[in-house]
Amino acid sequence: MNEFTFDVTGLKEQTFEKGENILEEGKDSPNVFILKDGNVIVTADGNELCKVNTPGTIFGEISVLLDSNHTATVTAEEQTTFYVVDDLLSYFENNPTSCLKVAQTLATRVMNMNNHFLEIKHEIKQMQEDASASKSSGLLALVEKMDQFWGQDIL
Repeated sequence: MNEFTFDVTGLKEQTFEKGENILEEGKDSPNVFILKDGNVIVTADGNELCKVNTPGTIFGEISVLLDSNHTATVTAEEQTTFYVVDDLLSYFENNPTSCLKVAQTLATRVMNMNNHFLEIKHEIKQMQEDASASKSSGLLALVEKMDQFWGQDIL
């Protein structure tokens, strides 16, 4: 993830010990967390998505913006400290530059996800050309549904 400098003036800090969950998949929280220092692991559906130790990385913004449950669990791998935004919309009103930086972060994530989908699609098409990989058609159908969701030719 990209490192951004957020205005943390007046934000409270919260420290989590090794093994503590900051955010839990399937649950909601009004808070958004900006990594100050430490290391976290992000998992979804029991699978590791990534490890993060970059100060300025933001967590929980998607669920707050969409008023939905978290799609992943964020767990401290060591003692880890965050700045806590307890009212994201007010924070954005007072920090419009931070709002733009969050939008850039989300746009980067979408662009990276599109690139990964494109790689998967190319691999599946290559597998289809291989006569021994006849079971790939179901996976290709799934990726084609993603194409329809994201818009024709985006992937």
